[in-house]
Amino acid sequence: MATVQLHHAALDAIGQEIVDGTRAVGSVLTLADLEQRFTVSRTVARELMRILESLGMVRSRRRVGLTIRPRSSWNVLDPMVVGWRLRGTEHDRVLLDVTELRASLQPMAAELAARNATGEQRHRLIEVADAIVRASRRPDQAEAMAEAEMDFNTLLLRATANELFAGFSGMVRLVQHTERPVGAEPGLVWAERYRRIAGAVAAGDGETARIASRAQVAQGLAAMTARVGPRPSLAEHPSADDWSV
Repeated sequence: MATVQLHHAALDAIGQEIVDGTRAVGSVLTLADLEQRFTVSRTVARELMRILESLGMVRSRRRVGLTIRPRSSWNVLDPMVVGWRLRGTEHDRVLLDVTELRASLQPMAAELAARNATGEQRHRLIEVADAIVRASRRPDQAEAMAEAEMDFNTLLLRATANELFAGFSGMVRLVQHTERPVGAEPGLVWAERYRRIAGAVAAGDGETARIASRAQVAQGLAAMTARVGPRPSLAEHPSADDWSV
């Protein structure tokens, strides 16, 4: 158990440093550095290297070590990378990125769910939507409402029967754990939108499900866009400059 905790702590520390720019693009980290700093074995150090390399954050070269790669090489959709970025200075930008992606995907997800959801999933969506509405009537149930919203959105994405949509549910849960969508009314009006989506999915009405879902995400997206304001294009961002070794 201690080894597992050390493994996670080391990975978390290095990943955060890369995201925050503490370890500059092009700088080198060796296995010996990892072993010494975190008091881990060579086996654990190699596993850390493997994970960071799979995330596109480092490139391993013999007799060189681990070279830090630019953001353009990262797997920015991986929940670990998203989590590190949410804890850094780019918190609001990452929320906007995910909100924009979700706003484009969720209406289609609702339509696909209306078409492909199992009977059990349709029934469960109604149950969770009702739970959200009940919680919205109780100021002391804010946490329960947030959990129910996460359950609903996860179930909706999985009910599409599309593995890529289902895979996005992990990121949605991560972001919702971090912060409630900006612009969402924490009351009955907001909650009733879930009931409308669930009802349309349960009825197999894809068009209504898509329209109801689009209305739900539109306000949060507009508010988040206003909050973050102008941002540089990917080509203008210093971390997006290509770098080769």
